[in-house]
Amino acid sequence: MVNGDKNDDEQVCGICNDPAEDPVVTACAHVFCKACLIDFSASLGNVSCPSCSRLLTVDLTTNADGGQSSKTTLKGFKSSSILNRIQLNDFQTSTKIEALREEIRFMVERDGSAKGIVFSQFTSFLDLIKYSLHKSSIKCVQLVGSMSLAARDAAIKSFTEDPDCKIFLMSLKAGGVALNLTVASHVFLMDPWWNPAVERQAQDRIHRIGQCKPIRIVRFVIENTIEERILKLQEKKELVFEGTVGGSTEALGKLTEADMRFLFV
Repeated sequence: MVNGDKNDDEQVCGICNDPAEDPVVTACAHVFCKACLIDFSASLGNVSCPSCSRLLTVDLTTNADGGQSSKTTLKGFKSSSILNRIQLNDFQTSTKIEALREEIRFMVERDGSAKGIVFSQFTSFLDLIKYSLHKSSIKCVQLVGSMSLAARDAAIKSFTEDPDCKIFLMSLKAGGVALNLTVASHVFLMDPWWNPAVERQAQDRIHRIGQCKPIRIVRFVIENTIEERILKLQEKKELVFEGTVGGSTEALGKLTEADMRFLFV
């Protein structure tokens, strides 16, 4: 341990780099969260250990202390996930999740080889979407900021190489830049971000050199909520950018004194 405030006995998962939840140990003596390891191995099939690249061999019924695992968690999700903190028997999908499932169904009906990326700022929301898609037999992978480089590579490889993997769930901050995913042709933005440039960067993951299909971008916004106010904020920020950096006097003329106070005061 590098940090002095952590206990010497604390075990850190080699995939998410957080303290291991329901830890399991591999034959090569590396410790991982049980959920992280299940999700990692499921995305690639026969895989190597994320820490040492040896053939991955592990008994998921035994924890890192040598005892039997006593925790009951939903397969593929960490015990801290929202899915292990709610009553799944009473789980009901939201309006946005239902709308997303419809869009994915339309996407596949129009083009059987099409793939899509789903962006959200909230990792708990991504967990809920993943659970709902799995129940609908839609294969997907997930990328969030807590994942290790090996886990990210495994998710990207599964999405780009597996024709049955239709959806890539991404945290807006973790997957919004530095990725080339032209294998996808659809982007689904589940919630608006206050900075429109961040949304454009996310959309550019598929709108790059090598893209051969028309691009379709769908934004989900709930009427009469704060999300509509965020969209108005985006419009004002666009006008400020066009009027200053772009030198557009027409754009600046659309901004009132109240708008400027709203943005800068």
